[in-house]
Amino acid sequence: MAVFPADESYSALWAELAGARRTLRFAAAHHAQAQVYARQAIWCGSFWQVSAATPAGELEYDLHVAGAHNVKNSLASVACALAAGVPLAAIASGLTAFEPVRGRSRALQVSPAGQPVTLVDDSYNANPDSVRAAIDVLAALPGPRLLVLGDMGEVGNQGPQFHAEALRYAQQKNIDKVLVTGSAFANAAIDFNGIEVHPMMAELQAGVLRWLPGVASVLVKGSRFMKMEQVVQALVTASDNRSMAC
Repeated sequence: MAVFPADESYSALWAELAGARRTLRFAAAHHAQAQVYARQAIWCGSFWQVSAATPAGELEYDLHVAGAHNVKNSLASVACALAAGVPLAAIASGLTAFEPVRGRSRALQVSPAGQPVTLVDDSYNANPDSVRAAIDVLAALPGPRLLVLGDMGEVGNQGPQFHAEALRYAQQKNIDKVLVTGSAFANAAIDFNGIEVHPMMAELQAGVLRWLPGVASVLVKGSRFMKMEQVVQALVTASDNRSMAC
């Protein structure tokens, strides 16, 4: 059986390559050629609540990872599991139990002063493409939005350009506030208004904590050597870290 998306520009090519084989197609939303698709996907502060249509019946599960693209990734998993003969109940329990690796788009609910805030921990690493994708994730979350960035490593002589492009993209996506640390982002921030630069980790942690009560969503990202997980830990420590239901 061939499993592939029904809603991509290359879907017709995959259908052609599948030939006479049976197919199981998935899509992010209702699509005429998709057997697996999301009827509804609601963001609940630290997880998605997904209701999906499948050939075996309705499927409901929670998905504890940020980003609408990950909802579609989960639907791909649903389709593959069905093709392998996995029962719906096992698929639902498996997806609901899934927890992303720390620092890899892990969504948490923190509550400074009792106010719920979505925290996306994407602190494990960073490159130009992944920073752009992370900004897309944050832009899709409720506002006001706070972006916390540490330098990107191993970007060669194009480093200044890449760091400036990241800040420019954040502005284009209407991110409300950006805090940065590291010499590369500090130099890039000179050409932008409203970027808050914090050379030291303790200063950055304090700066984020000052802004946190005024935002609804915050995302933290940087290369491994920047140790941006320390920002995440400061936010979790300062919060009662209560979960929030839809």
